[in-house]
Amino acid sequence: MIADISVDDSEILAEIHRCCFDDYWSAKSFHELLSQDVFFGFIYKGKDPRGFILGKIVCCEIEIITFCILPEFQNRGIGKTLLTEIDNYAARHFVKNIFLEVSEDNVVARKVYKDFGYKEISRRAGYYQSQDCFKTAIVLQKACPYFAEMLANSCGYFFYK
Repeated sequence: MIADISVDDSEILAEIHRCCFDDYWSAKSFHELLSQDVFFGFIYKGKDPRGFILGKIVCCEIEIITFCILPEFQNRGIGKTLLTEIDNYAARHFVKNIFLEVSEDNVVARKVYKDFGYKEISRRAGYYQSQDCFKTAIVLQKACPYFAEMLANSCGYFFYK
């Protein structure tokens, strides 16, 4: 089941994040982000929460801020389900582009993003710190086809939420 994320989820988001990243965020950090109108996200819940995706929407663009699935639930389609939910949200909010960063050594995630239409647009050397080393981030972009379709069908007149 997919549910919208709220500030009430801050503790569980921090716990999932801690299980997935060396440089994890606190519940307070999630609470502060989710208290702002521009942040949104979705959590995947089975019997218990299994993963989530958190984004930021500004004007007609989304940046995926963080995205994680508990290790024991990875490779079961949960990530694809959450990315599909982001695509649906983008369509409902007339989003032109979606951006994200992924570590260059995260081969599995890079393949999933490629399958979802994300393309590399740049790299940020030393962006991620993991234990005693720095890793390069690959910046990915997905152009949302519904934006061009909406623009073509509206003669250029459209409204944002």
